[in-house]
Amino acid sequence: MKKLILTQEISCQYCYKCLRNCPVKSIMFNKGKSYVIDDECVLCGVCIEVCPQKARTYVKSTHLLENFKGKPFLVSIAPSFFAHFDEPFKVITFLKNFGAAVVQETAVGADIVSYYYKKFIQGKNKTVITTACPVVFELAEKYYPDVIPYLIPFLSPMNAHALFMKKYFGDFPVIYLGPCIAKKRDGENYVDLVLTYEELSLYMERSGINITELEESLPTPPYPERGRIYPVSGGINSTLDGSWENYLVVEGIENIIKVFENISSYGEGFVIEASSCFGGCINGPAIRKDIGILEKRKRILSYMEKLKEINGEIIKPELINLDLKRNFSSQKKIIEIPEERIRKVLREMGKDNPKKELNCGACGYPSCRDKAIAVILGKAEKEMCITYLIDKVSSVSSAIIEEFPNIVIIYKDGKPIYLNPAGEDFFLNKEALLGFIIDEIEEGKNPLEIYIDNEEYYFFVKKFNLPDDNGKVALLLDITNEKKREDELNKLKKESAERIEELINRQMLLAQEIASLLGESIAETKSHFAQFRKVLEEDAHL
Repeated sequence: MKKLILTQEISCQYCYKCLRNCPVKSIMFNKGKSYVIDDECVLCGVCIEVCPQKARTYVKSTHLLENFKGKPFLVSIAPSFFAHFDEPFKVITFLKNFGAAVVQETAVGADIVSYYYKKFIQGKNKTVITTACPVVFELAEKYYPDVIPYLIPFLSPMNAHALFMKKYFGDFPVIYLGPCIAKKRDGENYVDLVLTYEELSLYMERSGINITELEESLPTPPYPERGRIYPVSGGINSTLDGSWENYLVVEGIENIIKVFENISSYGEGFVIEASSCFGGCINGPAIRKDIGILEKRKRILSYMEKLKEINGEIIKPELINLDLKRNFSSQKKIIEIPEERIRKVLREMGKDNPKKELNCGACGYPSCRDKAIAVILGKAEKEMCITYLIDKVSSVSSAIIEEFPNIVIIYKDGKPIYLNPAGEDFFLNKEALLGFIIDEIEEGKNPLEIYIDNEEYYFFVKKFNLPDDNGKVALLLDITNEKKREDELNKLKKESAERIEELINRQMLLAQEIASLLGESIAETKSHFAQFRKVLEEDAHL
């Protein structure tokens, strides 16, 4: 099956938000990174919209548009086209300048489908479900095959319109423009290229053409009569002249799932208009999000009024002979897993009894049992269970604390509430001392000096608070040996200093004695020299 939903692995960050919001859990995790399981995905696009890291996207086919440039081709524009583009008639001009021989409203196909719907419903007191939304029948085929008999067995308006255009204008390639990712799969056998509005907007932006400078062009006739209202809530009903008494509009996959699960209890004679998007197609996954549903609805109604003023041929479905029938078949995977294997995985996740199966949904699965099955199928990892992860981390942390060679004290309001084994050994039968130590810690004494049985101990204290005012933790690192070595070193330094000072004093005394002796010798020499000089002077006078 062709991959349409992609994951940018570098941006995927262990948040599991895609899985929590995926209505069919068609997402697998490997080493914390998520991937879409293509043959289980219904292409609702929810995972793309909710991803906070923008790690999910869909396959873009914008580059393929170049293959059609300058060649005749046909374009089908979905009714929500007029809600997405600010100047839709100028966009039509762009498409025609690009090479489109025909740019026609998909609403023409919607009129044809509604005509077939009416014929199918009339005369039957049977509950039916519309199949214009491809996500709806994908969901039924893959997960709720029991509702297949309720599905109206006709092609979607997109595919019906593609068949009509090829028959009416010639067998040219068809490009469909719409707000839906699922149309890319739905149109595989009927449409040559499915582009979302986002893709067309991106292409026009890259082309460098200023759309506002173009002239306006109208869609190609024949025109729809009522199909333009299809993308709005209750739009299909309005084309069927349905009554509110036997008509039900269901939007959002979770709501559709509830209907599917309880379809047998609805009774007969209901027409269920089902759309995977809240608000209808004007809120599709690939339509602009900077304006709200009400503004989009107003735009649809406004352009409907403008287009009604156009004089031109109106489609007459009753005169058109097309084979729009399609068959729906079960694609549900039947997986049987032995109960003991499920229980084994639950035990491995710490769910060894039902009370520990919290079914909190944090991992994205509705129950611990569903999560265990996903682990067995290789779709999930045990570590996705937050309680399992906490228990695992806690057990590791506890083991570290239990084996920690220094003292760990947890206390609250001055009273001890936990001692690790090292602390229990040290304070054995010394409860009063423990209370004194806690008081000393609270007073900020660091390091702590403790005297026990004529033994002296020293501890370096590291203290921090537990969250939510649950107490305090004090780590007492034994530095007694270091302190003793430090004291011995200081003693040695002191003794050395004293010895050096004594030696210096002795040297000074010796120097003084030498100086004294030198002084006497010099004085005596000076006296003798004076006498010798006197004798020399007397001899000189003779």
